[in-house]
This record gives sequence, C-alpha cells and structure tokens, in this order.
Amino acid sequence: MGFQIAGEARDDASRPADAEIWREAIRQHAQWLDRHEGGVRAAIADLKPGEQHLPHARLSQASFIRVEIAASDLMGSLLGQSHWDECDLSMANLSSCDLTLSAWNNVKLSGASLSAANLCEAKMQGCGLQQAKAPGARWLEAHISRCDFSHALLVQASMHHTVILESGFTGTDLSGALLYRARLQFCRFREARGQEANFSGAQLHNCEFYRCTLDGARFGESDLSGTSFVECSLRNCDLRSAELRGSRFKGSKLAGSRMQGAKCYGADFRGAGLHQVHGLTTRQLIQARTDQTTILPNGSSGPAMRGMI
Repeated sequence: MGFQIAGEARDDASRPADAEIWREAIRQHAQWLDRHEGGVRAAIADLKPGEQHLPHARLSQASFIRVEIAASDLMGSLLGQSHWDECDLSMANLSSCDLTLSAWNNVKLSGASLSAANLCEAKMQGCGLQQAKAPGARWLEAHISRCDFSHALLVQASMHHTVILESGFTGTDLSGALLYRARLQFCRFREARGQEANFSGAQLHNCEFYRCTLDGARFGESDLSGTSFVECSLRNCDLRSAELRGSRFKGSKLAGSRMQGAKCYGADFRGAGLHQVHGLTTRQLIQARTDQTTILPNGSSGPAMRGMI
C-alpha cells in the first residue's frame, strides 16, 4: 500500500513506524507554517500512528486521509482549514481546538470531546458524532450534512446560521443551544432534549421531532413548514409569528406556549394539547385542522368552531 507524507511517496518496504512518520510530518508542518527552510505542508495518508499526545499542536491547513488517531489528545490545537477524509478520531480530545473552515468527510468522531471547540464555517459530511461531547462548541455558519449526533451532548452549543441537512439527533441533548436563523432540512430528532433552545428565525423544513422535550424553546418567527412534533413536550414555548404551514403536533402538549401571530393555515393540531396556550385565536384555529382529539385553549375538546374560544 502506498501513501504520502508531505508530498513524498514511499512504499511499505521503506516505511518506518507510523508513529515516527506522524511525528516527523508534524515537525515539518510546523516549519512550513513558520516559513522555515525544510518545512513541508503535512499531507498524511493511510497512517495508523495510534493514540497520540499532542495538545496545542499546530496543524492548520494540514490534510489527513484514512489516518487513525483514536483517543488522541489534541486539546487546544490549531486545526483551522485542515482537511480530514475517512479518518478515525473516536474518543479523541479536541476540546478548545480551533477548527475554523475545516472540512470533514466520513470521519469517525464518536465519543470525541469537542467542548468549547471553534467549528465556525466548518463543513461536515457523513460524519459519526455519536456520544460526542460538545457543550459550548461554536458552529456558526457551519454546513453539516448526513451526520449522526445520536446521544451527543450539545448543551449551549452556538449554531446560529448553521445549515444542517439530513442529520440524526436521537437522544441528543440540545438544552440551551442557540440555533437562531439556522437552516435545518430533513433532520430527525428522536427523544432529544432541547429545553430553552433558541430556534428564533430558523428554518426547519420537513424535520421530525418524536417524543422530544422542548419546554421553553423559542421558535419565534421561525419557519416550521412540513415539520412534525409527535408526542413532544412543548410547554411554555415561544411560537409567536411562526410559520406552521403543513406542521403537525399529534400528541404534543403546548400548555403555556405563546402563539400570537402564528400562521396556522394548514397546520395540523389533531391530537394536540392546546390547553392554556396564549394568543391563539379562533381565526387561527379555524385555519388549522382540529378534531375531537384536539384540546382547545379553553380546555374543551375540538373541533374548533366560531364562537367557541
């Protein structure tokens, strides 16, 4: 099997230990960053150096293909504009790393620590972040596609203006996360937690929330077109001026939520608990779908009719 280190091709016969190759590549890359003679940008492929201890490493603009450094310590490292393809960083420590403008394709990050990491404008596709720990991480304007965040910890993560497509969030904790003006499409949230999460002004198109706890979440002026909330807890949420066209709330409880100005034409409130919802008018309800399984704001059963509320 051939591979490249800093642009130099070698074959297996002359190949030194992977750990030694890794260390030399990192050393040459640091020289390249400092524009010293003999420095070469790291382009590392098909390497298994194993667990590495490299806190505060300087790897900006480096390239990694099929590199396995699971459980390595890269805390506080500079990895801006780095590229990672089909690598294994499971259980790695990436806390407080600068990952601005980095690119990740089919990378294993399960169990990795990304707490307080800077992933602004990063691009992730097909990555596995199951059980990743990323409280307080910053993902502003990142582009995330087909990633798995199952059981990940994203408490108070900053994801404003982030684009998230076709990604899964089973059992994920998004409590207090900031997603205002984010754009989510075809994402699946199952038994996830998002208390006090901020989706204000966000676009959530054709997403699925199933048995999620979203009490106190803010969806003000958000576009929830085609999104379903099935058996979710949406108590004390802010849905003012939200676009609810084609959204479904079967089995969900919205007690105490505010819905002044919400656009309910085509929304499906069958099976929803709207008792004590504030600001929801008869006109809004008549524009939506209700039936005898709907609990109206005044506590009576639906369907909604003029003069009932």
